[in-house]
Amino acid sequence: MKLLQPLAGKIQLKNRMVFLATHLGYCENGIVSKQLTKFYETRAKYHPGLIIVGGCYTEHLGMSSPTMIGISDDKFVPGLEKLVKIIHSYDVPVAAQLYHAGRYTHSLLLGQKAVSSSAVECRLTRETPRELSIDGIKTTVENFAKAAERAKEAGFDAVEILGSAGYLLNQFLAKATNHRSDEYGGDLRNRAKFPIEVITAIRKIVGKDYPIIYRISGDDFIPDGNTLEDNKVLVPWLVKAGIDVLDVTGGWHETRVPQITMDVPRGHYAYLAEALGETVDVPTIACNRINSPTIAEKILLRGKVDLIGMSRAFLADPAFPEKVRSDKIDRIRPCVACNQGCLDRVFEMKPVTCILNPEAGFETKRAISVESSAGNIAIVGAGPSGLEASRVLATRGFNITLFDSRNQIGGLLRFAARTPKRGEFASYLTYMQNELERLGVNMRLNTTCTADMLREEGYDSVFLASGFLPTIPEIDGLESPSVLSAVDLLENQNENLGQVVVMGGNIMGCSAALYANNHAESVYLFDSESRIGHDIGLTSKWVFIKALKDRDIEIRTEVDVTQYTGKYIMMSVEDTTSMFLADTLIVASNLEPNLRLVEAMKKTDMNFILLTDKKHALDLLSTIHTAYQKACSFKLDR
Repeated sequence: MKLLQPLAGKIQLKNRMVFLATHLGYCENGIVSKQLTKFYETRAKYHPGLIIVGGCYTEHLGMSSPTMIGISDDKFVPGLEKLVKIIHSYDVPVAAQLYHAGRYTHSLLLGQKAVSSSAVECRLTRETPRELSIDGIKTTVENFAKAAERAKEAGFDAVEILGSAGYLLNQFLAKATNHRSDEYGGDLRNRAKFPIEVITAIRKIVGKDYPIIYRISGDDFIPDGNTLEDNKVLVPWLVKAGIDVLDVTGGWHETRVPQITMDVPRGHYAYLAEALGETVDVPTIACNRINSPTIAEKILLRGKVDLIGMSRAFLADPAFPEKVRSDKIDRIRPCVACNQGCLDRVFEMKPVTCILNPEAGFETKRAISVESSAGNIAIVGAGPSGLEASRVLATRGFNITLFDSRNQIGGLLRFAARTPKRGEFASYLTYMQNELERLGVNMRLNTTCTADMLREEGYDSVFLASGFLPTIPEIDGLESPSVLSAVDLLENQNENLGQVVVMGGNIMGCSAALYANNHAESVYLFDSESRIGHDIGLTSKWVFIKALKDRDIEIRTEVDVTQYTGKYIMMSVEDTTSMFLADTLIVASNLEPNLRLVEAMKKTDMNFILLTDKKHALDLLSTIHTAYQKACSFKLDR
């Protein structure tokens, strides 16, 4: 398997798997924390080919959060040394990513205006940076070089220059943000002057044999950004200046071309790395939406790139490399590209975790301990919380019987996977099916549980994860057979829906509208609020809205539905009432916990733990993490 083959050259790796730099939010004022160290140690012990740590800000003006890793001052070196030594103790090489946000940071954080190539307003911060002066450019270059020197002093095996995603170097390279009229602006050669000076300065200070990696956006995917053709011209200049490895991603943070969301096909952007890799004779890393060894191997076997870069795959499963080596690929917990635990939390200024891996980011606090005196546990409900509780309790040594009234596991998550381009959720359910079978969980599907049945079967304890029920608003006419809940639609996969109105712009409503679009003459999405998608993460919301518009699904906001006749809805918009044809009305309202069995269990003397919580109805992160914690802390009373 090529993925497991070593790489020779200036940078020598034992396999082709690279854990890419990932902003985690674990530091305090730039100082390496125990949490950060334990996070990387947990991944290093499974021996990826290379770990790239970062972003590490090279100066105060380059910092976009105080929870980032600092490398802008000598005071950060001791913590970085400790981190490197721990990673090296597992015989894994490690690089430091040198980071400068440019205009991708806030003045409130810096105490002054952010800097950039030119004073062009930033869509992300809604602020206009100040243009770096010539002296400012020279200082910034020097700070990059000093940061590289600190990285080498701390024991890092290489540095990576962050020149992608719309950060400072990218801002100099793109016409969109570089409006300068001096030697740093104008044509591509001039716009490349600043990044080339950064490379040259770093090369001078670290010496000719120290590896330098450059992370580049193969295509910026923004108006007046650099295209793939531009970068084919640029990359040889970067290599001539001193680059040893090319790490190729795509897009800026503000691009409107999806890069790493679930709707992007796996491995879709490998073509960028392949095209740039062919222009230079240095190892090239392909990345973006590569979350399985099968996809990684196919890319490598095409022979156009040398390494595979992954980030979220290592968040979801630190043991990814070891499972590849031991031919246990079916046991890899997949990244489903939901962004809820990682990128969404970065933009919320929260520490990174993973919705499917509750230990990610909690390595110093969470672990599954084996129970010495295990008992027999029933878990009712095979949705995400029931699956996670089953996995944890079975790992601890309990004998688990998992019940569900449906004939398949997954609950609402299985229905979500039926939404167009949301099928990655199904890969998680396949993984959980395999894990529970491996752990010996007795799965009793197509079985409706009662309190009497559970008592008669003599379980020591019961975990109740019996899911949610759709609520029906108090609107006249919703008892009509032409009315479906969003859950009913996705579960029963109705056909020939005619003209559809979806009432409710939450994630269930958006999903229902996208699904119904393939089974209806036309689809309209109504919501009483001024905007839709209030419960969808920042990095996915715009993708949902784009998908709705691309499918000609008309979105109408501030609409109050007051009645349904079975064929028409009565609606009120700005105090004006009108009728609207709806052959099918789909209601995407709030979900309420199904507490029928809970009430019955209260009348028995059985011990039970409730996993279902109203606030977790559509929050997969809270659902799975809460189930993990309750299953970990469970003690059986004898």
